[in-house]
Amino acid sequence: MNIIVFFQEYLRSAIRRPSQFLKKYPSRLCTICGYEGRFLDVGPRPEARCPNCSSKERDRIMGLYLRRNGLDLSDKAVLHFSPERPFFRLWRRNPRYVAGDVKISKVANAVVDITDIQFDDGHFDYLICHHILEHVAEDAKGIDECLRVLKPGGSALFSVPLDQERAETWEPPPDMPAAEVERICGWDHVRLYGRDFPDKLSKAGFSISEITFTQEEGERHRLTEKHGLALQGLDRIFVGTVPVEAGDSQPSGLSPSADASAGIPSNSARGKALVLD
Repeated sequence: MNIIVFFQEYLRSAIRRPSQFLKKYPSRLCTICGYEGRFLDVGPRPEARCPNCSSKERDRIMGLYLRRNGLDLSDKAVLHFSPERPFFRLWRRNPRYVAGDVKISKVANAVVDITDIQFDDGHFDYLICHHILEHVAEDAKGIDECLRVLKPGGSALFSVPLDQERAETWEPPPDMPAAEVERICGWDHVRLYGRDFPDKLSKAGFSISEITFTQEEGERHRLTEKHGLALQGLDRIFVGTVPVEAGDSQPSGLSPSADASAGIPSNSARGKALVLD
């Protein structure tokens, strides 16, 4: 058990929403650290956070994907924009792990602009980009750059705030005041993504699939928000794979394994790249 993180998360939750401890919640299993027990509320989202590693719903969806495919990124070349704390803790000692943000911080070891990435073509095995592109004015350029720095056969994981009721992404008129754009789209957001978001990734050259999960997995690992619009919730993660040409080598560990929950230790203790929402 991560005693320090556990204490910090419980203290924070007790201060922000003490009434949650009057409710009886079922035991959940974190796909990242293996903690099994009560999860904590985050704002309007009940049971959103694992107290042992601070993971949120979309973090655990990605954790499920990694376990399902038997992927260990601790020795891979990874570019991770505005990294989530649970994964930064896991991979920070990997010398090939680049945690990029607009400035160096406790969870960032490099300054990286997603529209002008300073690494060579085909440098990374994996790239992680969660809730970044909605902040970036030239999102198509950012997606192109993500494709460029990945090796043939490499994979990127993308997610954005997605309006499932909107068929096409809404771009505000050029003359719309910034305050009005923010009122419509959300804090520091420059557009509203619709169901065509994966098409944008495909247009750049990625082969796209979506991480899906069963209702049982959603409940066991708490992968969805109670106020989500559907089973898959509001956080949908798309995996973009770079096509492999004849003669190209492919990063290892990309073939799916049998059981999505296999290897999760029960009761174990265990524009620019902008800051996540």
